[in-house]
Amino acid sequence: MNRLAEVFTGSTVRRLAGDRPYSCGMDYYLDGRVEPAGVGGPGLQARVRGTIPYTVNLWADGDRPAWSCTCPAAEDGSFCKHCVATAVSLDPDAGRPSEAPPAPARSSSSSAALDREVVHFVGQLPKGRLVEIVLQEAASGWRLRERLLAEARSVRGRGPDLAAWRRRIARAFAPHRGGFVNYREAESWAAGIDQVIDGLDDVWESGFPDAVVLLTEHMYGYVGKAVEYVDDSDGWLYVISERLSDLHYRACSESGPDPAELASRLVDLELGSSMDGFYGAAAAYAEILGAVGLAAYREHLDGRRAELEAERGDDPGSDYTIERIRQAQVYWALGVGDPDTLIDTLIEVRGRERIYPGDVMRIIRALTSADREDEALDWARRGLRENRGHHQHTAELREYLAGVLRERGDSRGAVQLFWDAFSADTSLATYRRLLQEVGEDVGIRGGWAERCMEELHTRLSEQVAETDWKRRRVVASAKSALMDILLYEGRVDEAWHAATEFGCDREMWLTLARVREQNHPLDAIAIYEPEVISQIERVKTSAYRTAVKLMERIRRLADTAGEPHLFTDLLDQIRTEHWRKRNLKKLLDDRGW
Repeated sequence: MNRLAEVFTGSTVRRLAGDRPYSCGMDYYLDGRVEPAGVGGPGLQARVRGTIPYTVNLWADGDRPAWSCTCPAAEDGSFCKHCVATAVSLDPDAGRPSEAPPAPARSSSSSAALDREVVHFVGQLPKGRLVEIVLQEAASGWRLRERLLAEARSVRGRGPDLAAWRRRIARAFAPHRGGFVNYREAESWAAGIDQVIDGLDDVWESGFPDAVVLLTEHMYGYVGKAVEYVDDSDGWLYVISERLSDLHYRACSESGPDPAELASRLVDLELGSSMDGFYGAAAAYAEILGAVGLAAYREHLDGRRAELEAERGDDPGSDYTIERIRQAQVYWALGVGDPDTLIDTLIEVRGRERIYPGDVMRIIRALTSADREDEALDWARRGLRENRGHHQHTAELREYLAGVLRERGDSRGAVQLFWDAFSADTSLATYRRLLQEVGEDVGIRGGWAERCMEELHTRLSEQVAETDWKRRRVVASAKSALMDILLYEGRVDEAWHAATEFGCDREMWLTLARVREQNHPLDAIAIYEPEVISQIERVKTSAYRTAVKLMERIRRLADTAGEPHLFTDLLDQIRTEHWRKRNLKKLLDDRGW
């Protein structure tokens, strides 16, 4: 195992996995579903149980990692998530992406020695030499120059040159040639703006928070306008927006601005830009604004809304702004911190007919903070009741309510919540969550599992009219859930019979073929043959490779079943019907077929 751990290091696993999410592989491991199944020679064999169990082999080919997996995703030799999971079992750090690229190799002792040497040397330099070095650096670096200038002005009781900073901001946001910043230019363009923000951060550290407040607000206005001439496919403007709002908040926290004036400017920042850096500002700045500022904030919001509603006319843009005002009112209520104010505001903004799950959770958190637990529980029940047809959006509500019921000794009520969720949304996920709530008792768990199966079979046995699309979606969901659950529980033969009776999609047929290969090779061949033809008809070299690999699997299975003609007949058919496909012919010739 030590040898494998040396080969499948964290950096190696990350490189092999490429774009695959490491968390997926980690979930397979951490969920307790990596089961060592035996060690053969220099490698490791493991069973990884995802939707169905797969067999993974890891070994060392000299100093290089080698692997295989029985899942379809690894058919082309990819390092699949099941391989990631098994590699992580060797080294728990292997599946965790690094937070930053590795620094150049240097031992901590040599780095510390170098630091001490520099400190000692600088400490011995004459004052004149130090001044010379600083001025040389300031001549070529505007950030150092501005910091020195800011501190010099501070000594004389003067602030930064705001006009000079505004000119620097304007230059940073200026578009490139042609008045547009294209995709390739966007990163370097954004880097220049980041440098200006870094400079403002220096000004804040130099003791000028008031100036930073004004300059960040001025700069934020440019961000909203830049949307019109920057290809922001990579989200640079979002990052810039967030950096500015963060710096603005820190500067406000230190400067203590007039709360009413700050409230007025925050409303402008929140409503006057398509960016979200100041979205929900009333809640974020609640402590800085205080009661006076929050009152002024709401007054400004109400005034803006009244003006827009009076002038709305046929202007579609005003509808968007009014919706942003409604959202700002909700965050204002969150900033006030009073549950009753929040409830009244949500009813005012959303209406009385239905309150959305996210809003209900806001009310619950506010009531819980005010030690009004019983009211929070009532709201959780109301939220589930009023959003019964939107079960996918009520997961947080359900978890909260189940937790409260468990704490109060009502475990049956908690289980019922997740049975209701399964009934509304039949899926492997809701099935697993229900059984998790049921607990580890084998008898009780088995009873609930069979109840789920009965529910699914009942739905699948219904006669549904062709025009009843809503009910047909319910039946399709039940079919998919039945297949996934049977495979998850290892009931492969039942899954095969269910697929034969009710049908399933292409991916599920291939999965079933894979798990039935060992005991039912002819069943697997019957599924693989049409898939081979389908891949060839795509007329792509990559698809030809997939087809040939499937043919290799068919050849092996046909020999195992004692009917090798099944492979040779397929090969003759392909060579006869597709003899014009030279790339396919070469792949077959390379195999000696």
